[in-house]
Amino acid sequence: MKRKVLISLLVCLLLIPGVFVFTACGDDEGYQLSELRTDFNSIVSKYENVNLTSDNKIEFDYSIYIYQNEQYFTDLVNSSLPYSHLNNFYNKLFDNSLQFIYNYIDRCSTNELNVEREKRNELNMYLQEFDNALNDVSLNVSLVAEILRFNINGDVFNSVCMNRLKNLFDSYDNLYFAVYRITDCLSDIYFNYALTDYNFDFSSITVDEFDANKVANILDSKIQYNIVSLTRDYTEQNVKGGEMSTKLTTNENGFQGVGFKFDEYQVKISQVDKTFSSTIGDEINTSAYKQDFFEEAIKLYNLQTILNNNFEIYLQVCQEVVYSRVASDINATDYESLCLEIIDNHSYIVDEYNAVLVDMLAIMERV
Repeated sequence: MKRKVLISLLVCLLLIPGVFVFTACGDDEGYQLSELRTDFNSIVSKYENVNLTSDNKIEFDYSIYIYQNEQYFTDLVNSSLPYSHLNNFYNKLFDNSLQFIYNYIDRCSTNELNVEREKRNELNMYLQEFDNALNDVSLNVSLVAEILRFNINGDVFNSVCMNRLKNLFDSYDNLYFAVYRITDCLSDIYFNYALTDYNFDFSSITVDEFDANKVANILDSKIQYNIVSLTRDYTEQNVKGGEMSTKLTTNENGFQGVGFKFDEYQVKISQVDKTFSSTIGDEINTSAYKQDFFEEAIKLYNLQTILNNNFEIYLQVCQEVVYSRVASDINATDYESLCLEIIDNHSYIVDEYNAVLVDMLAIMERV
């Protein structure tokens, strides 16, 4: 009975309307989506230690910190734990969190989409949050570089250096969160305004009526968004809250690695991070694998529907708890434990979704 009451309480919380105050965008028409790509690039270009690559990817540049003709920060990042966790862990997660933005920001950077003013202003607000979060990480990079320069001929693994590095690691929490907020808003615009009926119920038709192009043409966008979802689940369960950063910057007979869960996460990403032919839909339609692909399309629809129906409560509970702290707290409340269960359930469905994507890609490879 107590469990049912807690679930009812969560649902009631979600029904309370929020009050949002949007930043003025300069005119009555609100934020213009045609400015989106330019604004995003401008944010990244503001920071000396952040680069926008030739293919519009974001990277942190540690090579600008030079002493006695040596790129001392880059050398540590490339060779020594725990500094190497920056590129091998935190920046890798950051890059994966940006996959949907990287691939679909240009599709949404147009005023031709009939997106209401409130949603456009919401996206603008999330861009500002991203700017603030990126500024925080950029500043913490500079602070680590400063303390390393001071200790360059001494111990770069002392407690002061490790405290600065931990602060840098922790600053990624808000950066990931800001990227997820942009992704959620941008994906809503793409799936619901740039596309029509992105989650079609294929169980309502027969295999003879099924056109594989209806899936294949938007499959990449679903793959890129699920890469973000896998990353969100991993960071929510393992990175957020500072316990991981404490572990990584504590020297107990050597500095630790990030653990096997990260390896499992990377395997899931690699399984779906693939390209396929633009003609694959037609090829499936005339192949012996059409029935198999049709059945996977129905599974994908069912899982997408579950994710859509439970997404708001998932976001709510993520804001209510720090997963790693509650998971290790023997005195966690029933409410906190229920929040963890909701997060675990979401992660399970995302993994199932990824497994269906893997099966669909396997069919594509066999055609």
